[in-house]
Amino acid sequence: MNIHWMSILPLGAMFVVATALPINMGVLAFVGAFLVGTLVAGMNAKAIMAGFPADLFLTLVGITYLFALAQNNGTIDWLVRLAVRAVRGRIAAIPWIMFIIAALLTSFGAVSPAAVAIIAPIALGFAAKHGIHPLMMGLMVIHGAQAGGFSPMSIYGGITNKIVAKAGLPLSEITTMLASFGVNFAVALGLFVAFGGLKLMRRRADGPDSELAPIPPVARAQGGPQVFGDAEAESYAEGRRASASRSSMLGQVHIPAGDAGPAVRSI
Repeated sequence: MNIHWMSILPLGAMFVVATALPINMGVLAFVGAFLVGTLVAGMNAKAIMAGFPADLFLTLVGITYLFALAQNNGTIDWLVRLAVRAVRGRIAAIPWIMFIIAALLTSFGAVSPAAVAIIAPIALGFAAKHGIHPLMMGLMVIHGAQAGGFSPMSIYGGITNKIVAKAGLPLSEITTMLASFGVNFAVALGLFVAFGGLKLMRRRADGPDSELAPIPPVARAQGGPQVFGDAEAESYAEGRRASASRSSMLGQVHIPAGDAGPAVRSI
């Protein structure tokens, strides 16, 4: 068995072990590199570490940390909901919103699996709410992430452009990016048509995707004239009952406080 096969076999074993057991693949890769380097290739530790892509590692860590912060502080969720609200109830536009946002995330440096993990739960929530095919929504997110994956600022694009430049081959970073975007956009368009996207174009959401409109604060002014008529008062009462139902899910309940309006008491 030559040295090439003796390097490939440990690599395949790492994937199997990392899939079957809860062990980080990067840790296994370090162990495998030192075992193959010292026992097979006869390299010392300094020569093995020289092959480690430190600049790429720092880029990956920095970008992953940045998008983890953006996810945890709600920035990405806010961006998605703002974009969905901007389409003004056009349900057919929601899958394309998810496609574009996933493409933007990866084009600015997010790794494709991370972008999918961030956007997919939000996208599937909108799919369930508006009756969009969940498979179509998930695939739109995946192909959106791949569409922006080869921009000059992305991880995959940076690696590809660096390798092509080192090999002395002709390189056009914009052409590579547009080719990836065009292929994935064409696939997404086919998925949109195949999974009922054209039917969605005839539908509109009944209201915005944000929270419901606030309930009027008072139905009567204390010691003063009636503010609403009978119909308005009944509508207000229904609104208060719905509000109490929603608040009970958040650990609160609305307690009537006379004619002055509702009070809130925490459970």
